[in-house]
Amino acid sequence: MRILGYVPNVAPFFDSCRLSVAPLRYGAGVKGKINQSLAFGLPVVATRQAVEGMFLEDGESVRIADEPTDFAAAVLRLYADHSLWERLSRNGLAVMEAHFSFTAARRALTDLVSA
Repeated sequence: MRILGYVPNVAPFFDSCRLSVAPLRYGAGVKGKINQSLAFGLPVVATRQAVEGMFLEDGESVRIADEPTDFAAAVLRLYADHSLWERLSRNGLAVMEAHFSFTAARRALTDLVSA
């Protein structure tokens, strides 16, 4: 393990990964690391708490598992199952574009100001 500190460009790190994990037991709000992973097309295995309120659906845009053995099984399956990997990658990107992109933020602000 290497602790890198500030990294000005994380793309090479995400490009070298097969998937991302977020085994959070508690937390609130949108999780930036999940958004960032999905925005790079990197599928995520996460707990229900980690994806709460993020418009993600188990088996379609993310894999959700709460128990340690289920979590490990989800990681192994996603790593090995190319069609699941492709579906989560594609749909995760679509969720990010629809809800967390600059276009989505601009649309929300325009709607707020226009109301």
